[in-house]
Amino acid sequence: MTETLALVESPAQLLNVLEWAHVHPGEASSLSIAILQPTDRHSREQVRRLCKFASQARLVWRRYEVRSGSVSRARTLLRLGRSVSNAERLVIGDLFSRTVQALLPFSKAREVVVVDDGTATTELVALLTQGQNLSRWHQGEAPKKSEGKGSSVGRWLARDTLERFAFFTCMPVAPPPGAVVIPNEYRWIRDTFGPVQVRGGADLAGTSLVETGIIDQQRYLEAITWIARSRGVWRYLAHRRESPDKLREIAGATGMEILHPELPMEVMARVEPIGHTVLTFASTIAYTLPIVLRNSPVRVELCEIDDAWITEGTAARSVDFLRNISSLAVDRHGLSRIPPQRQLPPARYGLPGVPGRQSPHGSHEPY
Repeated sequence: MTETLALVESPAQLLNVLEWAHVHPGEASSLSIAILQPTDRHSREQVRRLCKFASQARLVWRRYEVRSGSVSRARTLLRLGRSVSNAERLVIGDLFSRTVQALLPFSKAREVVVVDDGTATTELVALLTQGQNLSRWHQGEAPKKSEGKGSSVGRWLARDTLERFAFFTCMPVAPPPGAVVIPNEYRWIRDTFGPVQVRGGADLAGTSLVETGIIDQQRYLEAITWIARSRGVWRYLAHRRESPDKLREIAGATGMEILHPELPMEVMARVEPIGHTVLTFASTIAYTLPIVLRNSPVRVELCEIDDAWITEGTAARSVDFLRNISSLAVDRHGLSRIPPQRQLPPARYGLPGVPGRQSPHGSHEPY
């Protein structure tokens, strides 16, 4: 029997399993990590790099292609189902995941740990507390209240055989009834890597809010062009889900160096030279980077989102969620806010060229 099985689907989830294992060495001694492979190449590359660190930490892991066709998927889920059934403890990266939800009925685990999935954890806790169906914040209006004792996931978590339910997170959340919160202080990263190397200029972390349909692309382009010019930004650290066409426009409009990090931002910030300021929109790294960069000279600042950028038809729930996570990040870490520029800048201009180099932890593409 596998005592502890982790189910993860993204680089961030895998990273936080490494963090959990680092501070729970007893439980981690029996840990096996099942990586449900993402499909986009940047996520897969980050997973590949993190697997090397997992091996160095003597953790057992295996990648599963769960999105490679209906027959192959069914066989893979059946194989995973047997592993889930044998696990006494489940460490889960994403309870919103349909793949994970399909595996939960196999489980007889006495303990469940939900590891940090950033801002998704905030939404998960709220929905479980309110007994609502699980629906991601950017997928429309608030989910309906479930009939009976809550959503299927909520009922699974409320079963009598579950002895312990925990969240391992850096997010400022109050646990649902019957659960506990274990603070994630990113000890593995801070104990393993460093010191922080500060380079000239500022870095701007990209966001996939355009790709999810929340923010208008032209408004976003105008905003980051102004930010790049006014704040001396040299590099744009692309989100792994940003489209190549959008990144080409950003490169042409701003002159910034576009970098695809080959490691999650939290790790990259400790192993690669980073700007003296990291600018971010509402996102998980507004919570994680202040912890990872603690006691370093690097500042993390939050770029506010103007209501005028929000696309028509975006649900009020999505807008409220963005506002809430921004306010919580500022309150929790004392971040400086960068208000949106009301007077839009000229449509296109360049920044002074910055000599670049090929990063060992990022890739450049011709934009």
